[in-house]
Amino acid sequence: MKLINALKNIGFTQQESIIYITLCKYGELSGYEAAKLSGISRSNAYAALSSLVDKGSAHIIEGTSAKYVAISKKELIMNATRDFNDNLQIIEENLEFVPISNNPYITIVDSKNVINKIRNLINESMYRLYFCADNKILDIFSHEISEAYKNNKKIVILSPDIPTFNHQHFYKSSNYESFKLIIDTEEVITGTLNQALYSRNKTLVKLIRESIINEIKLIDITKK
Repeated sequence: MKLINALKNIGFTQQESIIYITLCKYGELSGYEAAKLSGISRSNAYAALSSLVDKGSAHIIEGTSAKYVAISKKELIMNATRDFNDNLQIIEENLEFVPISNNPYITIVDSKNVINKIRNLINESMYRLYFCADNKILDIFSHEISEAYKNNKKIVILSPDIPTFNHQHFYKSSNYESFKLIIDTEEVITGTLNQALYSRNKTLVKLIRESIINEIKLIDITKK
């Protein structure tokens, strides 16, 4: 199912995905054979094969009866990458975007979207980040945090356990039910991986920063 979804994400339909996978598995096939092996009706199989040929993801082997063959996995990936990069270039050159100026509170839902937002924030950070979270969450962003460390950004971690990645400052804290991340004292995201609140609101950033600093002070006092 993951493979079918991945193919759909690069422009295949459900039936095209199934037929393409079938061609890859069995080699050259007639429309009848592709339908039989894939479990798709003959009319839908022929339609999917025709569409795959139009997209350049399959080719026709001419003979007494037409047969179809899939392009290689390597070629498919190269084509998809080229198309994707071309589309990104068009977006980069033509999309106009006016930044929001009133710094609203933005709700981000779904773990994939929250994780992508955190990764983008860490990658785009300039100077420092404060991250309060359990290691289960921190480990998801170990690569991004390690890269920030290599680029001499200040990394302050508050977590119940010592992180496995490089960082400048670590404070052992209690378990967190939610995470808090401050970037360059300008942006904040807090919540869970299922739903988080993001903002550049100066008041909110200041409040959460002060709460983290107070927590660090309390940890220092407890250690002494």
